[in-house]
Amino acid sequence: MSFWSSLFGGQNKTLNADIGNIGGIANFSTGQGESDINAGTSLLKGIVSGDAGKISQVLAPQISAAKKSAQENMKSTAEFGTRSGGTAASNAATSDKVHAEITNLIGNLTGNAASSLLSTGSGLLGTGLQGYSDQINASQIQLQNWSDSILGLGVTKGAGYLESAALASI
Repeated sequence: MSFWSSLFGGQNKTLNADIGNIGGIANFSTGQGESDINAGTSLLKGIVSGDAGKISQVLAPQISAAKKSAQENMKSTAEFGTRSGGTAASNAATSDKVHAEITNLIGNLTGNAASSLLSTGSGLLGTGLQGYSDQINASQIQLQNWSDSILGLGVTKGAGYLESAALASI
């Protein structure tokens, strides 16, 4: 900040440096946060809407493990089970169990996704409100710095004297 700027606009080297540093961090964080939120929100909205592709993207490992386990159980039952009608019934029960596990996984995932969306939205509203509050506070500091400068003091005191003179003449 030049001499004339400090003379007429107030000077606080630490505040000026901090404002720049905070702005840099805020810009980085905002950009990264927007990217992460957009990606996450897109996935969560897909899950909540029932998009099978998004659901499979998240649950593929669990679904694959459940199906593999069921196939192994059915193979074991076929190889080592009794040759009566019990094998078919056991395999049907295993298939039903896998279907129930997958349904539970999808239900839990959908509920968690909806909860995450609500939490993210609420957090963003809070962050936005805090940003407005910080902006107002920074404006107040800037106004106070200007008011404390030589030019600012001259203007405010001069205005005060003119106001007093006008009120005295009434």
